[in-house]
Amino acid sequence: MDNIGKIIHDKALECGYDDCGIVAIEALDEYKTRLEQRISRFPESAMIYGDAFLRLNEKYPWAKSVIICTEFYGKYKYPESLQGKYAKAFLLSSSVPEYPGRKGKSDFETWLSDMGIHFVGGETNLPGRILPLRQAAVAAGLGIFRKNNFFYGPKGSYYNLEGYLIDVRCEYIQETEIRPCSEKCDLCQKACKTRALSGAYTMNPLSCVSFWTTFGGGNVPGHLSADQFGEWIMGCDACQDACPYNRKHDWNKGEKYPGLSEVVELLRPENIIAASDEELIQRVLPRADHHIPPEKVGVLRVNAQRALRFDRAE
Repeated sequence: MDNIGKIIHDKALECGYDDCGIVAIEALDEYKTRLEQRISRFPESAMIYGDAFLRLNEKYPWAKSVIICTEFYGKYKYPESLQGKYAKAFLLSSSVPEYPGRKGKSDFETWLSDMGIHFVGGETNLPGRILPLRQAAVAAGLGIFRKNNFFYGPKGSYYNLEGYLIDVRCEYIQETEIRPCSEKCDLCQKACKTRALSGAYTMNPLSCVSFWTTFGGGNVPGHLSADQFGEWIMGCDACQDACPYNRKHDWNKGEKYPGLSEVVELLRPENIIAASDEELIQRVLPRADHHIPPEKVGVLRVNAQRALRFDRAE
């Protein structure tokens, strides 16, 4: 750890983040290895991943280090009526307009600028993101990967991650002791009805419910069936909810997320179907974490209709 790294770390916590780590940009090279392994197993996924995260040195030749900050969104309550239908990372994300930590994030970025630190990242790079955030968080010692491929910190996998490329060479690597997955555990794989998780630390995005209910346009591809999607309308939490390191979490407890209770009724599938484009664009899509653009608002209705048919069939 160095002095500059500690100063940045301490400021991040002062601004409201749960934790912060800093690594040299070279620490992200491991992402290339992980990506190559995944594509070699699922060649059809190459079109989804692209090479954006592999060209950081080319696109940002001035960048020397990566700041990665975490915030545990499991501290918020999550209505039971939304569970199994909407991924919590969307409705509780830091991109939601009412996000409680927005001022803290703004203060942190203002402070970086005042310190003369040039950066890109945070909210400025959405929706594409410029960094492999999970890889950066693991490299910084903030947590580990589990078999479902999600980043896990001390409290589980329900974390918002924010990353920044900066032009200062510094480091602040944590030592977080987290028990790894049991070699015998396959609960996340069993929970994945589409078999997107066909093995430990694997992932086929073209079989993932979260992909097809957002970027995939609400379609059910030929190799899957509608019943495998269950009642999911936007995203999917099945593999995370089944994980032993998340299952003890009580979503009925915690802080109230601003504005969420006001849209709970609208988020019922029958109300999604009946709502106007304007209402969905104004009240729902801002909570989609940029995964569904306004011109694709009809995706919500497609997903809601499928979820409603599944619910009635049950």
